[in-house]
Amino acid sequence: MVRLILIVALAIATKAAFAQNVNEIITFIKEHPKKAAIVLVENNKEVLNLRGSQVMPLASAAKTLIAIEFANQVVSKRINATLSIPIAELNKYYIPLDGGAHPAWLKSLKKKKGDSVSLLQVAQGMIRFSSNANTEYLEDLLGLENINSNIKTLKISKHTPYYYFTAGALMTCLKPENISENLWAAQLQAMPMDEYRKRCESNHLKLKTDSAFIKTLKPGDLSFRLQKIWSDKLVASTTADYANIMRKINDRNYFKPEVQQTLDQIMEWPMLNPSNQAAFEHLGQKGGSTASILTDTFYATDKTGFKLSCAFFFNNLTEKENQMIQNNFGNFEAGIITDAAFRQKLIIALK
Repeated sequence: MVRLILIVALAIATKAAFAQNVNEIITFIKEHPKKAAIVLVENNKEVLNLRGSQVMPLASAAKTLIAIEFANQVVSKRINATLSIPIAELNKYYIPLDGGAHPAWLKSLKKKKGDSVSLLQVAQGMIRFSSNANTEYLEDLLGLENINSNIKTLKISKHTPYYYFTAGALMTCLKPENISENLWAAQLQAMPMDEYRKRCESNHLKLKTDSAFIKTLKPGDLSFRLQKIWSDKLVASTTADYANIMRKINDRNYFKPEVQQTLDQIMEWPMLNPSNQAAFEHLGQKGGSTASILTDTFYATDKTGFKLSCAFFFNNLTEKENQMIQNNFGNFEAGIITDAAFRQKLIIALK
């Protein structure tokens, strides 16, 4: 089974360990205009914009706006970050299509099925571990309309509306028994997004209220073709918009201080690493993937006060292309964050 959601760990490498293979990624970005885009901002100045206005599926990078709405509602006291939530409520939305993200999050907290977690821990699990079950729960709790309002509030120029995350995966899995996969795939592909979102909402309500519904799912029957359709219909935006979102979080003067404080607790999970604490004042990240997508968005402020934010997206990847990028992903990301010479090389190569 292909891992639909990749838990992208922020790998901060030493210069000596920085692999020469990252040149492969640079070449790929340059030579595949429909498959790759990148925007890089240094100290509020955009220094690289290659296809920054190209709308591409976000995969789990889309969860950042959910984290922002979570922080807004904590500060406005619409929700309580310390409220205990039974894990059973989250597990209603768990489908084993996330590469083990949800179980890994629970394991990190040493929690069992009968235990509870705080709402803040749910949001942290959504970002650090990319739990889709947590995402679906928070979308229901916060309200899709409220999450979508951030698109306008943050002045995001290009962004498709949010819909229920896990329910979207269910759309591709629930093929009627009386039709072929080819016909089902064609129907899904041709389905207008308004109808697709409504059907996702229906699936979400079934997950929420009918414990037997999830048992009809057969993840092993989810072919690459159906995965690709699900992937293509995910929430989408641009690298320019997401680099700007990262910049807003990193600037620390865009959001109210109380909102910023909550966001830090959710987004800055890489700062749990002592080596990152030694090198940075702030470091936050959210990436994601499907079988054909790899996305990454991050920001950093080092000990000298130098700030950068970045977003790079890959889409419509073949299995071989996906593997190549994954193999070099950590070093590519680390090079951007830690190596000014590499950033300059990147800028020159892609301008």
